[in-house]
Amino acid sequence: MSRKELLERVRAEQIVGVVREDSKEAAMAVADAFARNGIRILEITLTTPDAFELIAAMGQKYAPSDVIIAAGTVRSSNDAALARRAGAQVIVSPHTDVRVIEYALENDLLSIAGAATATEIIRAWEAGCDIVKIYPANTLGGPEFIRTIRGPIRDIPMLAGGIVPLDMIDGYLDAGCIAVNLGGTLAVPDLVRTRQWEEIGRRVVLATSIVQSRKTEATSDSYVH
Repeated sequence: MSRKELLERVRAEQIVGVVREDSKEAAMAVADAFARNGIRILEITLTTPDAFELIAAMGQKYAPSDVIIAAGTVRSSNDAALARRAGAQVIVSPHTDVRVIEYALENDLLSIAGAATATEIIRAWEAGCDIVKIYPANTLGGPEFIRTIRGPIRDIPMLAGGIVPLDMIDGYLDAGCIAVNLGGTLAVPDLVRTRQWEEIGRRVVLATSIVQSRKTEATSDSYVH
């Protein structure tokens, strides 16, 4: 899948499920709960033990069914190369590193770079990334920050990174984000610790239903007009 196609998938899905756990086993179970219940873009963070093995395993298991595998917390071009070899199609960083962005572009991988200020956002975009992840969006001011910052730079695709509560999904998308990161608000630590995978799946269904409802409303409004 090309960068352009990957970008369109992010715009369409509007949710990137972030898998960041303390063990490979827990991460696999969380990723399964995400994929089985409707999240089609899985971001495996490199802070997870055996992350590259997990990326490869998830790619073999789900990529044939149209699930996109992303590598998260990519902090160097070497990490990006290892993630690509494991099968990741998207490179996500909490910061902006020109070398990471350049590696992604050279290999037709979707590049998502982290930024917090107007200066950082514009620098990330000018460096060539496809999407700027506003991180951490919640502590920067939430949807109101996104709405304000997009006033002068509304041409840059933004993704809300960090903690995004389920009841804030609408707010971030209404403010202009093309997608949101959802991780710990779905795979709540206590649910992971007690292995409540079905409950995590229920939360995933709730999140995806919010996005689907928005699409249905938009289609209805378009039809009426």
